[in-house]
Amino acid sequence: MQISPEEAAAALRDIESSRAAMRRAVRDHRGHIYLWIWGTVWVCLSLLEAFRVPHLPACTNAVAIAGLVVTVVFVIVQRRQVRTTFDKRFLGVCGALLGFGYLVWPTLLGQPRSFQAGFGYSILIWMQVYLVAGIWFDNYWLWIGIVMTVVILAAFLLFPAYFWIGPLIGGLTLLVTGFHLRNASCA
Repeated sequence: MQISPEEAAAALRDIESSRAAMRRAVRDHRGHIYLWIWGTVWVCLSLLEAFRVPHLPACTNAVAIAGLVVTVVFVIVQRRQVRTTFDKRFLGVCGALLGFGYLVWPTLLGQPRSFQAGFGYSILIWMQVYLVAGIWFDNYWLWIGIVMTVVILAAFLLFPAYFWIGPLIGGLTLLVTGFHLRNASCA
């Protein structure tokens, strides 16, 4: 199958238009807030591990649930203010990745053997979502996903005693990206 130069140019214009719309939507609809929320959650989780807090799994679950509650509150507030349509295929792909990541693979392969392995695995599942968002919408999501995957794997495989530094860097990356999105001009 061959496409004409005009069709290729039209497809490229559509891609750029989609990227620009995504940038505007993320900035205009406070997408940076979600990066700040989850960057803060990651920083808190890494510090909990660094300080070897007693009852670490329960504490990390509480912090993650608090992050989820705050996210849901912002989603509800945003839905009242902004009426946007979501790409159902993108949501379906993300749902499939998360479903397989949290339900299918652990059932098939077994649960992670340590807190660090479970934490790293959970982060990597979400980095798949970032990669898909980057492929689907805008390259900065792709680069966040790639960089964070490398950082988490390096921390887990090369520096297991200091694994908490990986998620700390991840959280700081999300916070900085949130500030960049907030202050960046959208074309």
